[in-house]
Amino acid sequence: MFFYISNKSENENYYDFIFIYSWKILAQAFAGYGLIYWIIPQTLNKKKYLLFIISALAWLYFIFALLMILKYYYLEPKFPSFFADWLGHKMTVPERLTSVKLILRELSFITYPIIILGFISFNRKQQRLLKLEEEKKSMELKVLKNQLNPHFLFNTLNNLYTLTLKKDDKAPEVIAKLSEILDFVLYRCNEDYVSIEKEITLIENYIALEKLRYNENRLDISFTKNIHESNKISPLIILTFIENAFKHGVVNETEKAVILLNLDSKKGEINFSIENTKPQNELTRISDKSKIGLENVQKQLDLLYPKKHQLQIEETQTNFKVKLCLYL
Repeated sequence: MFFYISNKSENENYYDFIFIYSWKILAQAFAGYGLIYWIIPQTLNKKKYLLFIISALAWLYFIFALLMILKYYYLEPKFPSFFADWLGHKMTVPERLTSVKLILRELSFITYPIIILGFISFNRKQQRLLKLEEEKKSMELKVLKNQLNPHFLFNTLNNLYTLTLKKDDKAPEVIAKLSEILDFVLYRCNEDYVSIEKEITLIENYIALEKLRYNENRLDISFTKNIHESNKISPLIILTFIENAFKHGVVNETEKAVILLNLDSKKGEINFSIENTKPQNELTRISDKSKIGLENVQKQLDLLYPKKHQLQIEETQTNFKVKLCLYL
């Protein structure tokens, strides 16, 4: 408004000036409202790009035509001195509606605030979408993390109960390790990322508790660690694969089960692999069940490491192997 006032001639009445430009501002508002709240939602947001271009041009030309008719039949006769130097002053209505120069000039005046408002509206919408996406991602991660199989905890408590009845010296150790695991699962898992050392401690406690369930004749497990760089990792990502190996590689195995784990942490990268033998007497059933929980962790990887991870799963008649690489 101040821009308009600063450019008015000395002979123009202040109130006339306000009245005339109020019509132009009204045209801007009308054009902007139609584009932002009607045409864009119905066309551009639905990816109907050609329809958007045609609709937007038609709508703007419609506003331009109304403005030209208003000027010709009302504003110019009422305020002739104001329009004396205007480009279309001596043109008829048909000439005005077909003058490319006049159309471009008037539309530039009408559309520049629309562009600004459109950008602000688009930016706010994107911020809302990002916020909703973050909230959705957070909720999905909470659901996925809460799906840590409670079967392990029940088995551990049963083992602890048995050891307590026998007054076994291992009972205090089981309680201590179970306490650390519960602390990690209940509190540390609320964090997006934890240090690789904390994840290793969780894994070692988990393995120690599982080993209490099986004697040396039933389980041979090896965990190799090479920590060259203290990286951060999403909690429970690795534990899911280890839990899967115990569940499907040891529980139903009548012979000696073998689990081999390797974890390598270096600058900008974490590599993990785990391989377990499969029960020979239930190949088909175990093959089907070995994928339980893997879809869960794949969803977590997609959310936490989008396009920054590689997951390879290899299965034979006797072995199940997983390789995971995280790019940090």
